[in-house]
Amino acid sequence: MNRLRSLSAFPDVRPLALTLLSACLALPPIVARAEPMGAQGDDFLYRVEQHDTLEQLARRYTLRTEHWPTLQRLNQIDDPHRLPIGKVLRIPLSLIPEQPATATAIHVTGQVTADGRPVRPGDVLRAGQSLRSIGDGAATLRLEDQSLLTLTPGATLELQRLQSFQGTGLTDTQISIDRGTLESTVAPAGTGVGRFEVRTPATVTGVRGTRLRVHTDASGSRHEVLQGRAAIADPTGAEQSLGQDRGAAYDARGALLGTQPLLPPPQGLQMAGSDGQRLNFEPVPKAVAYTVRI
Repeated sequence: MNRLRSLSAFPDVRPLALTLLSACLALPPIVARAEPMGAQGDDFLYRVEQHDTLEQLARRYTLRTEHWPTLQRLNQIDDPHRLPIGKVLRIPLSLIPEQPATATAIHVTGQVTADGRPVRPGDVLRAGQSLRSIGDGAATLRLEDQSLLTLTPGATLELQRLQSFQGTGLTDTQISIDRGTLESTVAPAGTGVGRFEVRTPATVTGVRGTRLRVHTDASGSRHEVLQGRAAIADPTGAEQSLGQDRGAAYDARGALLGTQPLLPPPQGLQMAGSDGQRLNFEPVPKAVAYTVRI
């Protein structure tokens, strides 16, 4: 079954007053099988589970058991063998060995280029490459942790950083989007997030396991969380936390214009016509436009 989502408009901000409706394949339920929580600043976040010790965590994430005293000092732990269950630990990203990672184009429609060359399904992309979707072109990329990135028509972005943390199955990804909309589904298998950041000219969105849309143009940026949570930093370093079904708008200088609940999914969805080309659904109050993708 296809699932449709409508997103909130920001009606008092005319350049940003566009509500999107997406039709996409329903994702399987996310089941947490580990407790990595993503990154914050220069640290990796980990929520303690039963039987965890600092020595084990140091070996798992830094590949060196002897780093446990550093974790003990940073997190003010009295007993490294008796960690409070549920406590969020900070592990410096500088201690976690990394190796180069890639992104694979799994779907391309229309014209999409990487450094000016056409992107085809199956192409392997690397850090430093610039992507552009031309006209109605669109593409979906898959990262090594199964995260998905979708360039919508008219988007321009750079794969600034594509790394993976050795021994963890987690990635270190930084995407810079100059124009258009990027949709992401981060760590859909529920194994946790390493570091995943989406940068616009004036904001940085840190993702901690989520479905997220980021749109940017000359007037500012719009950030919409469909699932999970994200944190958006402005140029001053001030951070705005966004939970599920919330959106935030920023002006071109990175000043927060406001946050707002996203609009609910449309009701009464059905295909109509003998050729199945017409899609009927109940109008969503306050929605001003719809974009449908299947």
